[in-house]
This record gives sequence, C-alpha cells and structure tokens, in this order.
Amino acid sequence: PVTITGGLEQNECGQPFLSVMLITYNHEKYIRQALDSILMQDCDFEFEINIIDDASTDSTQEIAQEYSRRFPGVVNCYFNSVNVGHLSTQLNTIRGFRTLRGRYFAILEGDDYWSDPTKLARQVLFLENNPDFVACAHNTLKVFDDDSLPPEHFLPFKSFRRNVAEMYDLVSMAGVFHLSSIVYRNVFQQNPPSCLYDQYSCEVTINMLYGVFGKFYCFDDYMSVYRVHGGGVFSGRSQERHWRFHLIGFGRFAMYLGPKYLYMFARAVRGFTRYVLLAPFRTHEVASLAASTWVLFLTHFTVSATVCFIWFPFRLVSYIKKCIGVSELLFFLKNPFCGMLMLFLAFQRLAIRMLPDCCIRWFLRAESCFPRWVLARRAMRDWILRMRSGSK
Repeated sequence: PVTITGGLEQNECGQPFLSVMLITYNHEKYIRQALDSILMQDCDFEFEINIIDDASTDSTQEIAQEYSRRFPGVVNCYFNSVNVGHLSTQLNTIRGFRTLRGRYFAILEGDDYWSDPTKLARQVLFLENNPDFVACAHNTLKVFDDDSLPPEHFLPFKSFRRNVAEMYDLVSMAGVFHLSSIVYRNVFQQNPPSCLYDQYSCEVTINMLYGVFGKFYCFDDYMSVYRVHGGGVFSGRSQERHWRFHLIGFGRFAMYLGPKYLYMFARAVRGFTRYVLLAPFRTHEVASLAASTWVLFLTHFTVSATVCFIWFPFRLVSYIKKCIGVSELLFFLKNPFCGMLMLFLAFQRLAIRMLPDCCIRWFLRAESCFPRWVLARRAMRDWILRMRSGSK
C-alpha cells in the first residue's frame, strides 16, 4: 500500500503541500497508469490530484470517479460540461491552474506517466533547499504506442547537457523539459496570468513565464514517460505544424514579457528560424517546406537578425561596463594599451556566452591542448590587475 500522508505539515488552512494537475481527454486506455504512477510516489508530504477532464466521450470520467471514491480528499474531479479543446486546449489547462492549492505543483497529461516513485520527493527536496530555483525537472523517455520506433530521449536532436537552465536557455529552447518532468513553485497560487489563456501556450512558453522568477534545475535521471500516439493533441501533429506553432508562440510571449526580453527573443527566433529553414537539407526531418511556411520563417529570420545586429553594440557596451565598472574605465583612458587588452577579454567572455554548446566544448578541448598559451593569458590578466591596483 502507498502512504500518501506523512511527516511534512500541510500549508495553512489544511491545504496540500503539493498539487498535481492531471489533464485528460478520452484517455481511458492510459489514465489508470497515469493515476497509479502518481499514487505510487514515496514522499512524506500530502498532495492532491486534480483531474481536469475536457468532456471525454469514453469511460475516462468513470475511471476518474472510481479513483476519487477510492482516495477521497486526494483525487478530485473537475469535469467540463462541454468540450473546449476544439477551441483551444489551453482553456482546459487554465481551469486546472485555478485548482492548484499547494506550495508546489506538477502537471501530467492522462496519456503520460511517471516511472520513478521518488520523483516528487527528490524534486521538492531540491526546491526546498534552493530558493533561487523556481522549478526542478528531469529527463523524459519518449515511447511510441505502436512500437514503430524504439524508446528515445525526449527531443534527442537538442539535448541540454547542463543541469541548470536560466531564462535565455528557456527562451532559446536550449533547455526544453517535458511538462511531465517538472515540479514548479506555485508563484501565482490560484490566479494564473492572462497569457496562459493564449492558444499558443504550451510547456515551452509556460517555462519561459516561470523562468522570470528563477532558474530551472534538471536531474539526469529518467523519471517520466511521454507517450506518442495518434490521439495525442501534439504528438499527432506534423513537424511543420509544430514549428509554426512555436514560432507564433515566440512572438506572442515576447509581447507578454515586455521589452526587457526583446533581444533575448530576437536571438532565439533567429536561431530557431535558421534551424527550420535548413531542415530540408537534413533529410531525416522533412523533405521540403510549404511555401507559406518558408515565407513565414524567412520573414521572421530577417527581422530577428536585423534586431540582433542593431542591438549588439549596445549589449557589448553594457556588458563591458558591467565587467569593469566606471573607475576602471577612467584608468583605461589613461592607459589605452591595458584598456584594449581588457576590452578584448570582455569581448571574449561575451562571445563565449553567445556561442552554441558545441563550439564551447570544441574551444575547451582546444584550450586544454595548449597549456602554455593558457598560462600566458593568465599571466597577462594578472599583470593588468597589478597595473590597475598600482595606479590607485
């Protein structure tokens, strides 16, 4: 038997410590496995399971009510009287956000499931000990319901390869975590922002929104399974439709988050559109792009590349000021040679931040082959610092 209650206290007013939103629509084949994977969690805090069903026409609601009777006060059912998914799948999700009472929350779709009984305990423990992180994720296994392909890592073409993701990683989709893998801090409580109503809201844009409040951490373990089948809302879409969906979502969420993140979104759109435009040359993805898709992505690439080009000098100046400060600038005006060296070092740091991961790994391997050059660079940096301190 699974122990659902335990050592950690509830929130005030008897609220659960964590809420799980289970989103369902015609998932009679899969919902039992999803519910059992939640109930098997071995943790010492109380949690609730809120089943948000979008007027299923099969036996999904009957199965949900069965579990609600078996686990009263733990499994709660919220059924739509009419289907709203044909208008926008987010209308069902936003209803689920309004039911989240816990300090933390997780989201699971009815056709996916969790595979590790320690998932919630490990993620909550990490967030409790690291207040500067807003969410904790892990790797997800992608399986094909018809066994047409072997299981694979979710998004195998772009693995994150780091444990910490910050805002730019989320916006650029360098860190893409499946919704089933994430536990969030419930920063909005039961009052989700209006942007989550947007029809182009998905796990990518939800993560962008929460990335404003802190960093994401990712465990290397596989603790959830994403199931691909013909009845899935997203898994049934073509690759080209996926790309168009995300591109439009970029633009809409850039407006929601405001000008502070404009340059960040411009860089992300530039990279994403370039990736899609080159897709026909990667024959394993798509044979060709529709004319409308090609025009849409080429237009966005041109606009975003122009914004990045115009913005880059301002970003460089602000980064240099942040690195060396005003007093150091005055010193460099008197010592132009040292100033040029420090400018080179600052530009190098900025360039490294802008490089893709593969280039950084290549640079580090190359640097390790030239230890004398590394020592010379460190000696030059120390010399500049001694010159600067001696002038004060």
